[in-house]
Amino acid sequence: MNDLPKNGESSTSISHPKEGSIPLYLVNGVATVWDAQVAATLHCVHNISGLRAGTLPGVSQQNGFLGLPLTLMREETAYLVEQGIAHLIPLPSFPTLPTTEEISQHTSKRIEKIRKLEQQAREAEEERQKLSSQAFEKGGEKARAKREARARAKAEKERAAREQGGDGAFGDDPAPTVPAPTTAQVQDPSEEGTVQSSAIPTGSTPKDTAGYFQTIPSHPLIPSSSPVQPITSLPLPLFPFSATQRDKALLGVFTNLQHKGYRMGLGPRFGGEYLIYPGDYLRYHAHFTSQVIVNDEPILPSQLVAWGRLGTGTKKAGLICCWDDRAQIGKEGREEGVEKEDGGVEYYSLEWANFG
Repeated sequence: MNDLPKNGESSTSISHPKEGSIPLYLVNGVATVWDAQVAATLHCVHNISGLRAGTLPGVSQQNGFLGLPLTLMREETAYLVEQGIAHLIPLPSFPTLPTTEEISQHTSKRIEKIRKLEQQAREAEEERQKLSSQAFEKGGEKARAKREARARAKAEKERAAREQGGDGAFGDDPAPTVPAPTTAQVQDPSEEGTVQSSAIPTGSTPKDTAGYFQTIPSHPLIPSSSPVQPITSLPLPLFPFSATQRDKALLGVFTNLQHKGYRMGLGPRFGGEYLIYPGDYLRYHAHFTSQVIVNDEPILPSQLVAWGRLGTGTKKAGLICCWDDRAQIGKEGREEGVEKEDGGVEYYSLEWANFG
């Protein structure tokens, strides 16, 4: 009975992740997703979109279409773990940043590899053109041999006809000998069009030519010498989020909005904690920029003006989320109502009227 979670306690307090739990790989304190199917499941089923961070090393300015891995916000990570949807797998400490000499060596090796691939591609193209030229010349020789054979046969036929039309006292001349067709003449004329393609061997290109693409594993490689223990409960030293009062408020507001069917994204560039979408952010624009207020934290009038004008200026409404941790105490004994449904969070929409 000691292993069972108490009433109101998250099931993630059990040491082992439950069956079907999604692994999130903790890289330097940031939860990441490396598998495309897992990313699609989080996006479509659990309303967790994350932020794509994958790019090409050789295209440092690429920022339009990023790919895997997917990085998650602290609130998204804590929400998934506390709801029992996912568990964390801490990865061993990554090495320090490479030195200038190591970067130079790696870059020179990469450039050398690219040049080698380009050289192999040029050699393969030259070999293909050479074989194509040989096939073309061979086909021309066959056609010329056929024309000469037809001309000789025609000349012999005309000579025999002239002799037969003259004095026949000398007897019949032997039949003109037509030269035996050479190997080039045995081929059927219908196959003439296939000479070029058949003359080029299929394996003319180097078989050991390396491609430009490499297989990306579905998760980071974990050394067998350093076993890891899954994390199913928070906070922990490796992921200390939700330890402070403000962290609890952020997580509580995030969880409450998730239960209401909203989807959250990063909002600092719009002056808020989150961008709040009514659905999939690929289909909708954000309706709100949120500000989280903890307990009785005072609000300056200038802050209200700034939030209202900033939200309206970005074609969104400001949403003030007031979190009261005192409302969480004894929440289970309350009657069903707005307070229990909102989980101790009160929302106020702020819009700058007659603006623009």
